[in-house]
Amino acid sequence: MSRTTVATALIAFLVTALPARAAPKSSAKPIDAGCPPHFVKQIWIVADKAPDCSSMKSIVETVTRGCETNDEKAVAIYNAGRFLWYHHQYPGEKGGIAALKLINVYGWSLCGGQHTVLAAMWRAAGWDWRYVGWRGHTTVECRYDGRWRYFDTFLKVYAWRADPNSPGGRTIASQADIKANPALISEQFALDEQRKVWYARDNRFEIINDRANWVAPAFFVCGDQPRGVVKGVQVTRPSGVSSKLGHAGIKFAEDGYNTNVNLAPGYSLELKWEHIDGAHWFRGRKYTPRHSCGDKEYRNCPAIGPILEPYRSLDKRGARTFSNGILRFAPDLGAAGCIKAFTALQNVKWSKGQLAPADPSKPASVTIRLQSPYIMSRAKAKVANIDKTEMSIDGGKTYSDVNLDDLDDKVGGAYACDLRLSFSKPVTSLDIEAIVQHNRCALPYLSPGANKITVSVADPKTLGENKLVVTYAYALGARSAPYEKLCDQGAELARAHHASWSDTPTVVRKVFGAGDLPATFEIPIPTPKDKHPVYPRMLFLRREVIAAGQEPQPIPKGALEAKVRPGQILKSLPNPFLMGLARPPKRVVRTHTTRKLPLKASHVVWRDKNGKMRDEVWRNHFVKTRPKSVEAWVMLVGGTLKDLPPTRAIAAGRLCIPVTNAITQAPSQLGAALLKAPFKTMKPYDLKNVGAVVGATVVPKYAKPTEPKYYKLDITRALKSLAAGEAKFHGLALTTVPNRGIDDGWTTSVTITDKKPMYIELDVYDK
Repeated sequence: MSRTTVATALIAFLVTALPARAAPKSSAKPIDAGCPPHFVKQIWIVADKAPDCSSMKSIVETVTRGCETNDEKAVAIYNAGRFLWYHHQYPGEKGGIAALKLINVYGWSLCGGQHTVLAAMWRAAGWDWRYVGWRGHTTVECRYDGRWRYFDTFLKVYAWRADPNSPGGRTIASQADIKANPALISEQFALDEQRKVWYARDNRFEIINDRANWVAPAFFVCGDQPRGVVKGVQVTRPSGVSSKLGHAGIKFAEDGYNTNVNLAPGYSLELKWEHIDGAHWFRGRKYTPRHSCGDKEYRNCPAIGPILEPYRSLDKRGARTFSNGILRFAPDLGAAGCIKAFTALQNVKWSKGQLAPADPSKPASVTIRLQSPYIMSRAKAKVANIDKTEMSIDGGKTYSDVNLDDLDDKVGGAYACDLRLSFSKPVTSLDIEAIVQHNRCALPYLSPGANKITVSVADPKTLGENKLVVTYAYALGARSAPYEKLCDQGAELARAHHASWSDTPTVVRKVFGAGDLPATFEIPIPTPKDKHPVYPRMLFLRREVIAAGQEPQPIPKGALEAKVRPGQILKSLPNPFLMGLARPPKRVVRTHTTRKLPLKASHVVWRDKNGKMRDEVWRNHFVKTRPKSVEAWVMLVGGTLKDLPPTRAIAAGRLCIPVTNAITQAPSQLGAALLKAPFKTMKPYDLKNVGAVVGATVVPKYAKPTEPKYYKLDITRALKSLAAGEAKFHGLALTTVPNRGIDDGWTTSVTITDKKPMYIELDVYDK
């Protein structure tokens, strides 16, 4: 595993075999126990292309739509897991955290927690599971069709093995399969040097038959490597079937937790797709949850990357983090029915838009219930003429005095609380807000194309004369370049290359009466005809119950109506959870000819260990890099690349370098980069003008100098970029590229001779 994941992973625990068991019945009261009778219960909203995260069963059912085999279902569930959670320290609550709660409230965990939730999804699918692991890493396997299968959402990997009895002649491998045949991992995957992720050797993000194979799944996207799995499975010891129902505080049992949204007139719940600084809850607020690998986990992944891409600019370093919402109680005191929204009333009468003591000689009080499926972090209130405020977080059993100006620490970590407000003078306005934390990936997002939204409640009759208002707000976007261009550039799939989103929101607001529910409506997400679809940037989803005659909360100023405008059409993207199921398209064999483009090694420039550029230069010398140092010896290579063929005519290009020597202790990675500015022969050169590595190869360790041998670096993407006019050729820089996975931390050095020519082999399609 990578340093990052090893540093955060815990020692795997190994459990003994226990018989399979049914899900235990929880004796705990549900979160909406004691909910006042006038609340509208279970207000649920489902988007037809997003997971329905109301239960583990509904998640499995919605992400596996369209699957025909258990292998297909298993890959879809793995993809859903990759989307619904990311790696960070274990969240914690007294009594543990249910898998369903982790998905909806948190969205992060380490390996054991992630894989507990994955196993809970497998149980919902009707499959057996078992915990498996090796030192430093906890994994799980599921069992279907009579065999165990290994999926790892932490390392981001699964592997196929040949199976003539399975559809397509292959099936998902188990850890035992990998142990018996390490080639399933060690030889099945290939590193994409530029994107720094691994692909199946026969299924990569590349141009095939003039089309980008962008749906190729990416593996080990956070920096881990196949050899870690190969080594780990050698010492793994599986537990028994269905042997464990939790790990490290993450558990299968829901213990009364549910995802019900219950609202009365005057209540609203607005869930945002962004976070509010300081409004997180991670065993308190001291530590802010955030994926420590930045956007590595999704920027190359065709399954989750496009859905998460719109939020890169909202998150620090593009890293996933928490999201927030606002639970608000702001009743219309002008409506007589407003008093039904209170949990309890004592000596209260309603009159002319105010609440007042029925007996002026005695104090009055109202009790307000704040509750949602999401943990509260902060709260504030605007209420005049209040004499005393008390709060209960145990369902009204006990109350303690609180200050309305300082509610944060009182509500922090709670899912429900009761506020009792005592007053002797009339109350004419009341506005209470709690900030809740949730996982944006569990929300019913919208997708490019047509979207069908379903709205339901447990019992529509409880609405009475009131109305349920549902509001979606989002920003439309589009990509100006196709995936083929991203592929030619060696760009990441979902890092907002050539993509942008509108600053003007689009809003859909629907108002429902009791007789309208359940209801469905459509939301179109169009794309300009001359552009390419991206997922919209979701802004918020608001649910509110309003009294008869009450106005809904305002929508953003200048918001656009949702419709397909002239010049727009409905374009869609493939089902993200089915990515990885299809094999790459068969390649059409095209003949080509190979040209040689001569280059000339000029001289070597160097930067010392203090980072200072040296004036000394050498002709035809070695290139070298020291680990943990800025010292680098770089060879500058010149030439002219005239009359390059069109991008689509370039089949491949290889930089051919004659090598006579290298270090004796370990292999060295030799890399090439394009120069951003021209150089002069035998003159110093600023290494700030050396671009990113565009091609690399491994030179084995040398016992002694030998006759020149050519090593070839694939620079196809760079050549296509030059052919497209996206870059100008000023020459190349050659140097060694430190890579502990190759050189074990040694100083790397490669000697390049001038006894043989340096050149580019360019394969050009004949037609």
